[in-house]
Amino acid sequence: MYQTLRPKRIDRPAKSLPDKIKPIQIDWHEQYFPAKITFSDGKTSIGSCIRCFHPFCVEYSPKELELSVFQDFPADKNSDVCPTSAISWTHETLSPVINKEACILCGLCVSRCPTRAIYLDNDGACVNDEPNAHFILQNTPSDSETTAIITRLFQKVPEKGIYLFESDILMKKVREKVEGVAHTQSAQFPNHLARNLLIAVGIGAAMRRRGDTNIRMDLVLGPPGVKHGTGEVELGAEVLDAPRNILDNVAILVARYELSKDNIIPFVVSLDLPNLRSEYWQFIKDVKNVLDVKISSITIGALIVLTWSRAKILIRTGEEFYIDIDSPSLRPRIEKILGRTLNIKDAGYPGFLESSK
Repeated sequence: MYQTLRPKRIDRPAKSLPDKIKPIQIDWHEQYFPAKITFSDGKTSIGSCIRCFHPFCVEYSPKELELSVFQDFPADKNSDVCPTSAISWTHETLSPVINKEACILCGLCVSRCPTRAIYLDNDGACVNDEPNAHFILQNTPSDSETTAIITRLFQKVPEKGIYLFESDILMKKVREKVEGVAHTQSAQFPNHLARNLLIAVGIGAAMRRRGDTNIRMDLVLGPPGVKHGTGEVELGAEVLDAPRNILDNVAILVARYELSKDNIIPFVVSLDLPNLRSEYWQFIKDVKNVLDVKISSITIGALIVLTWSRAKILIRTGEEFYIDIDSPSLRPRIEKILGRTLNIKDAGYPGFLESSK
C-alpha cells in the first residue's frame, strides 16, 4: 500500500469578533493607515488580519475567474491576485507578508481583504495583524467556517474614503515601480496586471494562455461591467500596433462566437497614452468613422486610481472610454466616474491621463 500524500496543513490561531457585535461602517480617511471600523457597540478599531483559511488577498477562487460568455476561450487560470508575486504567505508567518520591492502600489490585495487589514503607505502595501478589542485572538486554528462567518459580517458594510489619494509624485512612483519590476516578470505580466485591475473595477476579464496560437487576443471581457469585449495590453511602444490588433480580435469574435460587432467593446490597455503625433489617434478615429467600431483606451495608472477609489466601471455604449485625436484625454472620463476632480496635473506620469504632444 502506498501512503497518500497531502500538503501539510498549517494551523494558525484564528481571530473572531466579540459575540453579537458586527461592523457597521468602514472609513479610509487617514492616509497610510489601516481602515477605521465602527462596530455596533459604538466603538472603533482598525482592521486586523483574521488569517483567512483561503486568503482572498493572495488568490482568486476558480469561480471569480470564470467568464460565462466566453467559456471556450483558452484562458490562463493563474489565480494570483498580485501580478508581481509581492504578497506571500509561508509556513513560518501568521499572516501574509508583502515584499515592498516588488509591490507596485496597485491596491489589488487591499481591495480584497474582507476586514480591511491591508493598507497602502508611500512605499507599498502593509498587513496589520495586531489583535485589538474587536479582533480577538483565539486558541483555535483558523478554518473555513470561521473565515466565512466573519467575511459575511463585512459584506455590504458601508465604506467611505479611498485607499490612497493620487498625486503627481505618487503616480510617478507607481510608473517607476511598474517599469522596475516588469523586466523581472514573465511575458504574461502585462495581461495578468490588466486582467486583475479590470476585475477590481468591476469588469469580468480572462487572459489567454501564452503559446496558444488558436486565439491571440490578450483579453476577453464580460459581465458584470461589460456585455462582451476584447482587450489588447501593451506596456511599451507596441501600443501603436494595438488598434490594428484589436480589429483582428473583433473579427474573430464575430466569426467564431457569432457576435455582432456592435455588441463588442474593444479595449486597449497601456502604460502611457500614445504621443499625439503617432498614427494611433487618427487610426482610432478612422475606424469609428468607417466601421462604426469605437476602440476604447485606458491606462494602467487610470485603473490603479480607480481601484484606490473603490470605483466600478459600467460600459454600455462604448463611448465611456472612447478618446481620439480630437479629444485625447482620459481625465474627464475618470473624473466623471469618481465624481470629483483628480488631484493630479499629469506632470509626474506623462501619458497617464493626457497624450503627450
